[in-house]
Amino acid sequence: MKKAVLVLVVTLVVSLISFCAHTVNAEVRGVTDKEIKIGTIAPITGPAGSLGVLWIDATRTYVNYINDSGGVNGRRLDLIVEDDRYSIPPALAAFKKIVYRDKVFVMIGPGSASLVNVLWKNIEKEKLPTMSVATPEILFNPFKMYVFSIMDTYSGHTKVLVDYMIKDFNLKEPKVALVYPDTDNGKMELASTVDRLSKYNITPVTKEVLAPGAIDAATQVMSIKRYKANVIVHAGSITPTTIVLLKELRKMGLKVPVFGSWSAMLGEEINAIGEAANQFYSVHPTSPWYGKGPGMEKMRKITLKYHPGTEKPYRGTIYTNLWVCNTVLVEGLKRAGKSLNEKALISALEGIKNYDTGGLSGPISYSLESHKGGDSSQMYRADPTSGRYVAITGWRKAD
Repeated sequence: MKKAVLVLVVTLVVSLISFCAHTVNAEVRGVTDKEIKIGTIAPITGPAGSLGVLWIDATRTYVNYINDSGGVNGRRLDLIVEDDRYSIPPALAAFKKIVYRDKVFVMIGPGSASLVNVLWKNIEKEKLPTMSVATPEILFNPFKMYVFSIMDTYSGHTKVLVDYMIKDFNLKEPKVALVYPDTDNGKMELASTVDRLSKYNITPVTKEVLAPGAIDAATQVMSIKRYKANVIVHAGSITPTTIVLLKELRKMGLKVPVFGSWSAMLGEEINAIGEAANQFYSVHPTSPWYGKGPGMEKMRKITLKYHPGTEKPYRGTIYTNLWVCNTVLVEGLKRAGKSLNEKALISALEGIKNYDTGGLSGPISYSLESHKGGDSSQMYRADPTSGRYVAITGWRKAD
């Protein structure tokens, strides 16, 4: 009798523990025994639409690859995609949908400083682990518990860009014209560019506003000619807008080097515009599609398995950027184990040190004090003849 009672008690205790564990797991937003919900907010339409399409392509492909490989600790990844149209109102609506209706566990995005400025308080309030594609300084200072990134801040990229332009490019008596969009991103990169130039006692000869979605830059280029600038920094831009500027410079016969921010290099279209791209340089935290290294080879192999015959046209660096975001996120999910919740994922990501991406980017590290994973970038030169960006430096850190 006593033995039977003991067996019954043990059975009840085990059942209770199992029930409690299941209940706790069921209370984690976006996590079940079979799946993990991931939401991504990207500019699929609007002025950055060409970049957003690649963003989603990279994310879907990587998620399919992980699911076809057995998922993460036995769970499949359920990807939910929303379009922010590169605009604040749609971004807010998309955020509310994926959090309150879809109840995702983790988010990838947003992709612009303006959207980060609006969403980061909501991200922290909802305790939503987030891999941000945009990296304004406010994302890291003060410290945000739930926000991570795989690259340096905009100001970090700007320092590498300006230092190369002044010290390596060796311009004599540089007369710098700044072109930027009147957006949060543009204003931030404008300020960091002006600040870095001041280190070399250089004051821009003119500052020209060129909006995302602009179809010509005649007014801006005429002003640049009037001020006799011999070098241009296109700060806070996106690829389509930089193309407009380069074509206008070519049209007006102004042959001056243009140094574009990291976001100007997100697409490969610049290498397809011929002579107008001959003097374009940029800085970037991830390698282009045709870069070297085992990580790059793996990315291409997996991508072409799911999308055969699409080697060309080359995918822009936004594709690599999102590939790294997804790779690091999945690494964190794996390390977090079966008992997955927000704290477990954050702790797992913070344990990543000197993560080797195999050439996709520089090494990535997180800590209890910093969620800025990368701190290095490379300089590139456009080469319309080969249709590729050519690396002209190794990985460099901002000092």
